[in-house]
Amino acid sequence: MKLTTNTIIIIFGTLILGLLALIPISVLAMPLLQADQPVDPQATVQAMVTQTMFAVTLNAPTQTPPPPTLTAVPATNTPVPTSTPLPSVTYCDWVAFVKDVNFPDGTVVAPGETFTKVWRLKNRGTCTWTSDYMLVFSSGTQMGGTTALRLPGTVLPGQTVDVSVTLTAPVTPGPYTGNWMLRNPSGALFGTGDKANVAFYVDIQVKKPVSDIPHGTVGGNLCYPSEFNPPMTLYIENVHTGDRIQFAIVESQFTYSVLVPAGRYYAYAWAPGYNLEGAYTNDNGLMKSFFVEGGLTTPFINLCNWSPYPHARGE
Repeated sequence: MKLTTNTIIIIFGTLILGLLALIPISVLAMPLLQADQPVDPQATVQAMVTQTMFAVTLNAPTQTPPPPTLTAVPATNTPVPTSTPLPSVTYCDWVAFVKDVNFPDGTVVAPGETFTKVWRLKNRGTCTWTSDYMLVFSSGTQMGGTTALRLPGTVLPGQTVDVSVTLTAPVTPGPYTGNWMLRNPSGALFGTGDKANVAFYVDIQVKKPVSDIPHGTVGGNLCYPSEFNPPMTLYIENVHTGDRIQFAIVESQFTYSVLVPAGRYYAYAWAPGYNLEGAYTNDNGLMKSFFVEGGLTTPFINLCNWSPYPHARGE
């Protein structure tokens, strides 16, 4: 029989497949056939490890590539904006009102009465006031013919000054207000308030006498600094004319009550044996004026400020 190439290949392939089929059987049978032969533990372990690694390799699932590593971005600390304080506003020319030295708001005056109004002001600005600065009427009721007066002298920033003007009350009863400001040499007006534009003012109440009686009564305490009051002389002085009316006060008299013409007055007493003068004064020790209305009593004009020196007039 003639063998072809294909036949030879088929025969050899069949033999090879048969031999390969016998390999697992021989592997399983060898331990039984060689039971009496010594076993090399190291070789056995090595074979088990090799088989195990082979099986693991065949059965190992396909590994999914790990996700990309995220690179941490450092946090940026953005500073919190802080509020910047606003610069304090100041002005070259600026007034701070301190107080009414006399004639506080609502003071009662007689129709047509002449009086001197005094304000205490502070230089709140950065510029020095000089005698070229003026006190000027700005609005309201003018109360007389005066419209501008020079300041009495130099006033440095932070210093105070008393400014005054002589006024005449209207003849018609009612409330009246006159507004005043300061004026610098350039002609600019300035005053109080946050913007240096607020006027200071005089505020009075004009009252008609309740009767035609020309006289009124004034009275008060004599607070002499001793256990007893010595004899003294009481003086009631007209603010506008300077005319004085005097009364004798006997020893140990602690109060007084006298009748005087209607008008505005100062009151003080002199103790000649002790060279002391007592007066009706403001807190600063200056004489304080008061108004006597015809037919009425003006009480509590107490003479309690005693000094070895004459008291200055406050108005």
